[in-house]
Amino acid sequence: MERNTLLTVMVAAGSALCWWPIAIQPNLGLPFWKTPLILIALITGLATALSDDGGWRRLLPASVMGAFAGICCGYRFWWQTDSIDQSYAPLVIGLGTLASIPISIIAVVAGVALRDSEFATKNRQLIWGAFLVCFAFAPTVVALTPLLITLRK
Repeated sequence: MERNTLLTVMVAAGSALCWWPIAIQPNLGLPFWKTPLILIALITGLATALSDDGGWRRLLPASVMGAFAGICCGYRFWWQTDSIDQSYAPLVIGLGTLASIPISIIAVVAGVALRDSEFATKNRQLIWGAFLVCFAFAPTVVALTPLLITLRK
């Protein structure tokens, strides 16, 4: 598989999965907007730094579409039990998707600047490691949430 294709798929999946730790009920109480948006920025920016010259053109829409799909799937899998929270779900989906657009644009610009820097050429393995850690954060938190909730009680 080509590197840009792999990065595009991973950015879409990572942007989708980063909404799940806050959608799962009960959750760990992570900051509602900060956690997924920071992860989207890190995943998209680091992937842009690792991509080829034209790779950012595919990473930007993959990030936004992944965020939309992740919010929708998160609310589908873990529907809110409170009727007031249920009424706000469409608003949260829309605002989350809209918030991911400027975050993704800024991350792509930062990733292009990082890719052209001397640091990125010397430390490519470090950037891959940081990218994989950011990508694995959300699935790990989702997998550990039931255990951590039980231990917290």
